[in-house]
Amino acid sequence: MNTELAPYVGAVAVVSAAAITWAARVAPLVARPTEPEPASFTEPEPGTRWLRCDTTTCGHLTRPHVPQPDGTWVCTVCADSKGEPQ
Repeated sequence: MNTELAPYVGAVAVVSAAAITWAARVAPLVARPTEPEPASFTEPEPGTRWLRCDTTTCGHLTRPHVPQPDGTWVCTVCADSKGEPQ
């Protein structure tokens, strides 16, 4: 190898290594996962109310409750009744 070309060959090797390293680091940022399917929406039953459920099954969270003919509300998750019958 010609001694005059040695610095150039070294510079090409360093730049090539830097380019490969950069490409390897940027590749995960460029490759994006496929978009997830949107969640399907179902209409709640008519008259449904979101009330706080007082059971440990529901974790005292707000859950959908459906009205009953006697005036009470029943949780759709744990089936606990809320309110007093009329």
